[in-house]
Amino acid sequence: MILVNIPNLLILLNILSFILSGLPYSHEDTIDSKVLNVGEELWKETLPLEMGSRLYQLEGLKSHTWYEVKISYPASIPSSFSLLLTRDKSSLGHNRQRKLLNTEKLIFKTDEVELLSDQGVMYVLVTVEPEGIVAIPNGLERKEVVFNIGNFRFPFELITSYP
Repeated sequence: MILVNIPNLLILLNILSFILSGLPYSHEDTIDSKVLNVGEELWKETLPLEMGSRLYQLEGLKSHTWYEVKISYPASIPSSFSLLLTRDKSSLGHNRQRKLLNTEKLIFKTDEVELLSDQGVMYVLVTVEPEGIVAIPNGLERKEVVFNIGNFRFPFELITSYP
């Protein structure tokens, strides 16, 4: 009786796997995401060094205003970051990259007041790839990279603290 059901079970599993493989698959469902508010800097963020990426939703943006998103990271971890500005999770926006030593910057200006609606949400996609080699003899490759990311009005909002 059990042997008779095994072929039927295999057929059922094949049909089920075929149906599941046909379901829509979206890259945005697999990508890590966080919120980055204007005037905020997130410290000690981590990403996998091999094909690591994270989508930051920019919140608190005002229309017709210049902003800068900036990443800083240690030179001791040889890596290459890129920033990509996009209007939604599935489309690609303006890729304005600027290569600096141990930093990446993205400067952009917001458009109309459409930012206040759900359709006007803006994101920054941060990706990292390993670059170079470890210079320490017998040193192990790192699995993650640590970085700081901030979103500020441009020219910079001065944040001062007095004792």
